[in-house]
Formats: sequence, C-alpha cells, structure tokens
Amino acid sequence: MTYQTTIIKLEGYGPWTLGLGSDREYHLQILQSKIYAELQELFSNNNGIVFSNRFDEFVAVTNKIDVDVHRKIYEQFSKNNEKIGISMTIGIDETPLGSNKKAHFIKNKKEYLIDSNIYGANKNEFSELNAIDTKTTMNDDYGDCDDVKILHMDINNSTAITSDLSSYEITNLIINLYSNISNIFLQEESLAFYLGGDNFMIIAKKNMTTEKVKEIVDLITTSTKINLNCGIGNGKTGRKAAEMATKSLDEIRRIRKNGTIIHVYEAT
Repeated sequence: MTYQTTIIKLEGYGPWTLGLGSDREYHLQILQSKIYAELQELFSNNNGIVFSNRFDEFVAVTNKIDVDVHRKIYEQFSKNNEKIGISMTIGIDETPLGSNKKAHFIKNKKEYLIDSNIYGANKNEFSELNAIDTKTTMNDDYGDCDDVKILHMDINNSTAITSDLSSYEITNLIINLYSNISNIFLQEESLAFYLGGDNFMIIAKKNMTTEKVKEIVDLITTSTKINLNCGIGNGKTGRKAAEMATKSLDEIRRIRKNGTIIHVYEAT
C-alpha cells in the first residue's frame, strides 16, 4: 500500500509578479484563485484531489494517475496559462509525509518529472527524471485494496463556539486550531490542510486505526477546548477517499440527530 503525491510548483512566479508593478496584489489574488480552481478541476477529473500548500505551490494526491495523465494535465494547463509555468514532481512512499519528502527532494534537485522549461527555448518540452522510483510502481494495479486514507474534520457546533467572536477573531481561532491539527498529524507522518470555513482534511497513514484517530481527536479537544467531528474515508484514489471521508462526516450528523453522540466515524 503506497501513497503517491505530486507537488505542483509555479515556476518563475516571483520574478514575473515583480514585473506587474506595485499595483499587482489584487491581480495576483485573482490569478491564484483561478490557478487553484483549474488544477483542482484537472486533477479531480482524473480522480485526484489538490490541496493548496502555499499559493505558489500545491500538493495533489495522485494515486492511479500515471505519468502520461500528468503530462496531459500539464499540457492543458500550459495551453490555458501562457504566462505562468509549472513543474510537477511525483513521490511514492508508504506514508503521506514520506511521499511528499521524496517529491520535495526531487524538486529541490530541479530534476522535474515534468518541467515547464520557461527559461528554455521551448516551453512545452518535457524533462523526465530517470532516477525516480515510481517507474515500476505508479502504473501498477494495486488490486482491490484501498491505498488512500483521508480524514475530514470540522468543529462540532461551531456556531455556538464563535457566536461571541468577530469574524477576524474566528479566523484567528481557526488558524490556531489548524496549527495544532497540523503539528499533531505531522508526528504521525500525515499531512493536514485547511479547506475553509471550519473544515480540514488530513491525508493520513493507511495503518492509522479508528481508535488512533479517536485518540488524536481527544488530544486536540483537550488542548484546544474545541470539540471536533472526524469522518474517515478510504479509497483507491484521493477523490474517492475524500468522498468517503465526507460521507462519514455526514453520518456523524445523521446519527446525532437520532440522539447518539459520536465524534469519529469510518464509513465502509
């Protein structure tokens, strides 16, 4: 059971933004939102899911998405965004953090699996990394097993918790909560991302049991005094695992309406 994650990096973005002049920030915010939306659509159409790591970098769960599909996504993005180049690096490992580290190592060596070559003569040429350890694994059929585990968390009764806070104070609370969630799951070699509102998704280790998730949720609640709900989802792809995690979160709400209080649920 392995995780495949792809780091998508905007290349030459910093120098390009400086060329826009000082009245550029509104333009960059619009552009960043459009880029995220486009990447999410391109990868989700192939059963992946994209998370914003920083506004110039994204992390995608890309199990079952091979090099050829990555290349097609790259070509489509490049055709729609002539001024912005991207690179993609793919890492495979038994844990989400491990796969991200491998992709990051490749990226730092500038040996991109798919490189925009925006400083070269032909922007649309590809540079494939022969040393990448995904050559023999990324196209394998993993059988019927579910390789991806994703958790979908939200705040239990967030309206009551934030009723006396201003909108900015609510944001501050969420940022601190996210920091806590990220730090704890990082120790478990898992990657946490903030989705907006009071929602978080975690790319979790496959062997993380429901009991372990309950333990972590209790730990976060104890340290932050905020009760969380957590749906657990499993799937062959990132998109399917996210769907099942959200289904589990919805089930928590349904069960609660019937009078039973639970905070963690795993759909099967």
